[in-house]
Amino acid sequence: MPAQRTRRWLDGLHRAEDMLLAALVAALLLLSVSQIGLRVFFDTGLAWAEAAGRAGVLWLALLGALAATRERRHIAIDVLPRLLPPRLRRLAWAVAQLAASALCGSLAWLGWGLVRLEREAPVPFIEGIPSWVPMLALPLGFGLMALRFLLTAGTGPGADRAPGAPPSPETGEGARP
Repeated sequence: MPAQRTRRWLDGLHRAEDMLLAALVAALLLLSVSQIGLRVFFDTGLAWAEAAGRAGVLWLALLGALAATRERRHIAIDVLPRLLPPRLRRLAWAVAQLAASALCGSLAWLGWGLVRLEREAPVPFIEGIPSWVPMLALPLGFGLMALRFLLTAGTGPGADRAPGAPPSPETGEGARP
């Protein structure tokens, strides 16, 4: 029963992640179209649109990478694992996941250092919002990716695939039942 509750909780979290990504894409699109329309038709624009757009793209990139990590669709070098026997393939998977976790954890740590530096000498980002706020995407995004990679290190390359998913490129195995 606790496993089902955990699965439901994770499914809800994944849906929320997907909705946040979709809302962010829609907001960035609306902001860009509005800015273009205002400049073309009214010879004006929103003073904060460029900065908000840049921050939105940063958040979008990291949330998209987080979703790709969840779906195991992130960038990976998969030539070597295909050449290994299944037992070594699982070991290579675990080592790669732990290395990716360490790298993302390091980037999260460095991102947090950047946020701390910005907090010491904040500059206005958009009126009322300090410059360190959009930078929170770095430690949060990379920290959550590090956690995801760490949690998948022990599952094996073909584990936790959705029903009907294509065969795993890492193992050649089909979808889990």
